[in-house]
Amino acid sequence: MSKPVPEPMAVKGRRLACVICGGEAFTKRNITVITSGAANTGFNKAAEAVTCSSCGFIHHFVTGVVEPADPLP
Repeated sequence: MSKPVPEPMAVKGRRLACVICGGEAFTKRNITVITSGAANTGFNKAAEAVTCSSCGFIHHFVTGVVEPADPLP
C-alpha cells in the first residue's frame, strides 16, 4: 500500500491551516469515533481525520466536510 501524499485541504471553501504549527499540507483518512462506553454498541460515528504533515497534529471533522484545496502558487 502506498503512503498518502500530503496536500492542501479546505473546510466549507476555507483553506485549512494546522492549529499548532500553521502547516497547510495534510493527509486524510476515515476514522470511527466511539461515542459510547462499548465499542460494538452501534452508536459509533464515522468521521474524518486530517493529519498535519509538518507536526503530526490530528484534526477531526464530521464526514464529508473536508475536501482537497487548490495548491498554493
